[in-house]
Order: sequence, then C-alpha cells, then structure tokens
Amino acid sequence: MNSPAASPRRWALSGRIVTMSGEDDVIDDGTIFMEGSRIAAIVPAGNPPPAGFEAVAAVSTGGTIYPGLIELHNHLSYNVLPLWLVPQAFQNRDQWQNAQSYKTSVTGPMKAIALADDGSLLPALVRYVEAKCLVAGVTTSQGITLSNWSGTIHKYYKGALRAVEI
Repeated sequence: MNSPAASPRRWALSGRIVTMSGEDDVIDDGTIFMEGSRIAAIVPAGNPPPAGFEAVAAVSTGGTIYPGLIELHNHLSYNVLPLWLVPQAFQNRDQWQNAQSYKTSVTGPMKAIALADDGSLLPALVRYVEAKCLVAGVTTSQGITLSNWSGTIHKYYKGALRAVEI
C-alpha cells in the first residue's frame, strides 16, 4: 500500500489556457489539473473536475497558462552550433561580437548555412532546434531571427514550438 506522501501531488491552476493541441487552440477560461508534474486534464470553466480532483481548489492565475517552459530570450537557429567559448572578459556588451573567435565559430558558420540553403537545410535546422527545446521542456520561445537572414528563416518557424514573434 502506498503512503499519501508517495502519491503524486494534485493541484490546479485556472485562467486562460493555451493548450498546444492545435493552432490557435485556447480556452479563454478554464482549469488545468496537475498530478505531480503531469497534466491530468484541462477543463473549461463550469465543467466538473476530473475524478480524484474534487477536493482540489484551483489557484486563479489571472493570466495565461502555457504548458511547459517559456524561454524569454534565445536565438534558436544558433542552437545547431556548439557553445562559443568566450576567450576573455569584455568591458561592455558590444565588444564580444567583434572577437575573431566569435566570427569564426558563430557568425561565419551561420552565414554559410543561411547562404548555402537549397530549400531543405533551413527547414531541417528549424525542426532540429525546435526538437531540442521540446526535449528540454520548452514549449514557447523567443528569438527566431538569424541575423540578416531573419526573413528567410522566419517562414520555417511554424512547427512544434510556439515562437513569440509569430
């Protein structure tokens, strides 16, 4: 027999819920029921809670609920590259982009990728970086631009990950 402490914790949040189950699928007023770290149910306001959640009082968020993590700042397309090893301390935030190692390790490879695309490379790059985010629990991110090629790559970010710019 399991002790109550071994059972997953049940809790609920109410508000506007972006379900991620389809494009523009939003419940303007609903409750999301959680069991441990998993979504047990999403219920529109006025509907009864799922079985086992009758005694769970929902916390009103007064806002929008997105499942998963939200990245506030990222440059997703660059996530195909290894992390740049910063060679020195810089005096201000505008200096590092002029470092030769940054040009060699980051802007150079990304420029080559963007300019060499034959219509199949950038869509694959986008699916890859979206998959990396989703595996890490990120469902919403910001930062889909690819330097001077943002108009080119922007059209491919309409997949599994919600892009704030879109």
